[in-house]
Amino acid sequence: MQIREFFERVLPHLVHQRFLEFVKTQGSVAISVREVGAWTIRFGDPELPIAPGADAAADLKLDVSAAAFGAFIEGTLDAADAVGRREISFAGDLRVLERLGYFLAGGSSPLGLRLSR
Repeated sequence: MQIREFFERVLPHLVHQRFLEFVKTQGSVAISVREVGAWTIRFGDPELPIAPGADAAADLKLDVSAAAFGAFIEGTLDAADAVGRREISFAGDLRVLERLGYFLAGGSSPLGLRLSR
C-alpha cells in the first residue's frame, strides 16, 4: 500500500466505518512523511477528520521517513529502533499515538506503544 493511499483512501474509509468511535476520541496528530507529504488526523472532528498538511497546533507531531511509515503500514515497524536511527522524531502527547493505534486496530487491543526519550 502506498503512503498517500493510506491517508487519502484507507484512513477515511476506517473513519467512515468506525465513525462513532472516531468522534468520541480526542486529540490530533500531525504526521509529516519525509518526501511524501503531511496530514493531520483530527480525532473528534466529523467535518475534517484527516486534513492535508501538518497542523502546528496538533497535540502530537510526528516526523517520519517514508521507509519507517511504510513499515508502520505493513505492521513491521520497530519503533524504538526507528527512533534511535532518527527515522522517527516526535513532540507532544504520545497518548494520541496510542489512541491512533487503538483506532487502527479496530478497538480490539491497544497498540501499547511506549517510547522513552
